[in-house]
Amino acid sequence: MRRIGYAFCAAILLATSSVYAQQEIGARATPLQPAKKAPRIYVGPVAGYNRSLHSSSFRSIADDALCPTFESGTDNGFFVGGSFEYLLGNPRDSKSSIIARVLYNSIPGTYVQPGDRLPSLDPNGEVIFSETEHTAQITYNTLDFEVVYKLNLFNSNFGIVVGPTFGLVMNASRTQRINILEPQNAIFSDAAGNLDAMFDANTKLFDNFGQTRVVAHQEWNPPAPQAGVKAVESLRDANWSGTRLGVKAGAQYEIVVGKVLVVPCMYYNFAITEVSTNDNLRINALQLGVDIRFAL
Repeated sequence: MRRIGYAFCAAILLATSSVYAQQEIGARATPLQPAKKAPRIYVGPVAGYNRSLHSSSFRSIADDALCPTFESGTDNGFFVGGSFEYLLGNPRDSKSSIIARVLYNSIPGTYVQPGDRLPSLDPNGEVIFSETEHTAQITYNTLDFEVVYKLNLFNSNFGIVVGPTFGLVMNASRTQRINILEPQNAIFSDAAGNLDAMFDANTKLFDNFGQTRVVAHQEWNPPAPQAGVKAVESLRDANWSGTRLGVKAGAQYEIVVGKVLVVPCMYYNFAITEVSTNDNLRINALQLGVDIRFAL
């Protein structure tokens, strides 16, 4: 993460020398070439990287005595969408604007907790005890609508932004597993002869050749129950919210290329509301991205 920050700062510094020259060329006017009206509206695509930061307090759903509590999880995601910027004041020397975006956000989370010594089978079919770990994987995808206020500082192209963001859940899931760590050739004692048992078309009761036991699987839109197949639990029944309200704050730098703005940006996306009050689940994200804004 530190390397990403250094690269971000270096890109800004390298771009500084060319920005003011480009602005001067655009601002000059002659009798043969009158100054054109400065654009007020910019639109364009947005894309970037999410470093998810989950905080929670839900317990593992397992059949061993010591079920750990999952408190924090991280993972890598992305965002992609479009933006609309409206310059405030005189467009030629405006230093502030309103920026609206529509984004598809992927903000997953992976949790890992140490497990217990559980019965397993060695390659000879003898019962032994294995070291295990508990994991939980959350996928969380939203369609976000956000409006932020931008203010450029020190008469420069460096700006700060802040504003609310509102998300609608498009897809979500949570899968909890127990994995055998050692010995590596052991399998769960009840996996023998059941490796093809299924919860649904995508989730096995046992995986990784019997070294992983799937103890719970929930989806936002689970498939319809089928005869003889274990039904997938619904996250709606677990009181997960269908919306997410947050606030974004961060910094950006505008690199002017004719009438196009290339804008590297960094934000912290803080969740105001919880995804689940039962699980005390709150999903935040550190976001790095680039806006390409075309003048209209």
